[in-house]
Amino acid sequence: MRNYTFRKQTQQDFQQRVQRIDPYYFKHGDTKRTCSRPARPLLSLVMGFGWAYLIFTVARNRTQIEESLLQGALPAQYHDYIFFMLAGLLSISAVMLGGHLLRFLMSRRASNGKRNSGGLLVGALAAGALAYTPADVFDNGLGLLHENSNALILAASEGVNVDLASISFVSSNGLN
Repeated sequence: MRNYTFRKQTQQDFQQRVQRIDPYYFKHGDTKRTCSRPARPLLSLVMGFGWAYLIFTVARNRTQIEESLLQGALPAQYHDYIFFMLAGLLSISAVMLGGHLLRFLMSRRASNGKRNSGGLLVGALAAGALAYTPADVFDNGLGLLHENSNALILAASEGVNVDLASISFVSSNGLN
């Protein structure tokens, strides 16, 4: 059997071990670490828009989803599971949007998390505005176009063989 010698650990031994285990703490001391995620507010805006638009579309079109399931090849006994998963998606999304709202309101002013959550919330607001805008507003907006814009739309429709002048926005719930 080998004999091991035990010696008392010195301050230098302790400092070397701390440097080996946590170099950041050894160099900076006990300071708060900054957020390692970069701020990408534009990417967050696009992702928030897509996510919220999907959620708003699913929430508004329950009857269309049900009709699509009835026409599909999936047995009727699984339709309830699909709706349970969609309800879970809606509820989890509501909780996540609430979490991002709290993160935006409670974070420090210049933090990257606040900027990312802010972009996501702005995208969700834009998706909500687009999803719940009545069709009459779109029709009135197209009616306000200048004659040159109308001529451009007509010229584009002739080149594509699609009558763009006759396009109208119709809501899916039958209200015009």
